[in-house]
Amino acid sequence: MLIRCVAPRLITMPHRFPRLRVLLAWSLLLSGGQAVIGQPPSLDGETNSAVTAARAAISAVELEAARAELLSLSERYPRSLHPVFPDRSRALVEAAALARQLGATNAAAGELLQVLEREPESEWTPRAHLEMAELVLARGNWQLAADHLRQARAGALGQTEGDVAGTREAVSSRVDVARVALERMTRIHRLVLRPLAGRSPWTRTRIYLTDDYLPDPLKLKKPRTVAAGLRGDLLVTDNNRVVLLGREGDTVASRDVRGVVRASLGPAGPLGGLRALVATRNSVIRVGGAGDAAAVTFERPSGGRLDEIVGVYREPFGDWIVLSRRVDVVLRYDRNGRLRNFSSSTVTRPADLAPGPGGSVHVLDAGSRSSRPALLTFDESWQLTKTISGDWQRPTALDVDAFGNSYVLDEDARRILVYGRDGAQVAVLGPVLPGGIEVRAPMDIAVDGMGRVFIAEGRLETVLVVE
Repeated sequence: MLIRCVAPRLITMPHRFPRLRVLLAWSLLLSGGQAVIGQPPSLDGETNSAVTAARAAISAVELEAARAELLSLSERYPRSLHPVFPDRSRALVEAAALARQLGATNAAAGELLQVLEREPESEWTPRAHLEMAELVLARGNWQLAADHLRQARAGALGQTEGDVAGTREAVSSRVDVARVALERMTRIHRLVLRPLAGRSPWTRTRIYLTDDYLPDPLKLKKPRTVAAGLRGDLLVTDNNRVVLLGREGDTVASRDVRGVVRASLGPAGPLGGLRALVATRNSVIRVGGAGDAAAVTFERPSGGRLDEIVGVYREPFGDWIVLSRRVDVVLRYDRNGRLRNFSSSTVTRPADLAPGPGGSVHVLDAGSRSSRPALLTFDESWQLTKTISGDWQRPTALDVDAFGNSYVLDEDARRILVYGRDGAQVAVLGPVLPGGIEVRAPMDIAVDGMGRVFIAEGRLETVLVVE
């Protein structure tokens, strides 16, 4: 025990104790002591514990605590003593991911650069490239993001092909990094490169729901609402049934829910995952992967039960954002359903809401006889930052992509209007979609992380995907 305690100090003093240094190194090697020669005990348990705490965080304070624990792990085993140690890279990458969630982008960039420029290449190098790509992509630098995505995908695929002895979890993780990198590259190609080349972001339309996605008695009678996760997972409903589809189009869950108004598919926590929600007129149903459901209700600011809900979103830390026709502001409730605050500006006729980049909230106002329909954007402090007005006949649905582009469904005109972050109209989809399919009765729209547009088509009784 004494040798293990004094070893780090003695091993760095070769001029004063040359013979002792050699003897000590051999002693530790023969006795199984690995700390001094670059192979410290595995930090998997401690790192997993910190990541688990981050996934369960219900506040930024708890997320910051998990991040501090990860950074302490990397500091405990510095490069000066352990030059080849992949667990340090993992701790730094996980800490950077948390910093990005907390908005500390400069700190995240520094930690990722340390992994990419100073640490030896390891299984965590592709993940560091992926995290860096997400960071610079959020800042609008798609060229640098594309380069990091290319390196992330190539590195992950190379490691997967060469690691025949790797665990199933390790191989799955690398495949996931490669898949996410490809999805982000697809988004850049569709929403950035195609428009720069003077082409439409979308070139074809196909029917998404296959004939055998469910047995006939269980199929959706007439798709009414649709919500998409960043990875292509889909939540589709009719008036009385909910179907959750995986990113390969496979059915994950299906159950009866009466009186469906709107579907929502959002992050289950600060580190991702999915939570499926369905809004009814007076409650929100949380639908689990196994088909289980739990109802959540809210109170109006003036008292009484909130009803006429038309849109809902749950933030990563558990707060609820709810839109109701009974209230002319957007409401935020805490994770227990207690009213926290509401938007600074009013909404004439609430129609739908969608989250946007940077904690923004976008709200579709259907307008009235005396006021035009509008799309309102609020920042995370509920200040109105942008208003887009259009000559829409009957706007009924809204979604926002990862770049901040807004998609408004004008149901009567059978068109989807696309607006850039500056408010300028950049595209129109419908009534005839790319490839020749004509929209007959569009009920709802959703956009996934690859920029694909999903349309709940009532008359055709299916979901269309424009890609």
